[in-house]
Amino acid sequence: MWNCHKALPEQILGIWENTKTCTSEGSCKFPTTASGAKLTILRNGLALYGDPELQGTEKGKEFHIEYVLHEEGTKSKSPELAFRFLDLGFEIRYVISKVGDVEMELFNPEKNNTETYKRVGVK
Repeated sequence: MWNCHKALPEQILGIWENTKTCTSEGSCKFPTTASGAKLTILRNGLALYGDPELQGTEKGKEFHIEYVLHEEGTKSKSPELAFRFLDLGFEIRYVISKVGDVEMELFNPEKNNTETYKRVGVK
């Protein structure tokens, strides 16, 4: 489940691509475009997010966002990531279910779903 050789802040760094989003009932949605949403987690609490499936003025846009990693003292008793979309004025919190060299699973308690990402690069 966790890579014991690296600290959690180091494990989450990189370029991640969404491969599926599954509900707690087990039904999964896969990206309809060739590549899913990309999440680039950088050092110093900065990240980039782009989703090719967005429509309207957000289509093709890459969002510069901030993140905070909470390793302890969380409501879920597990490590959590909070992504802040400052330009849009909202925050999304995820519980880190699993992170490894190739795959990361983030549980969204508000939507009660799990987003699976594969590592496609390092930054």
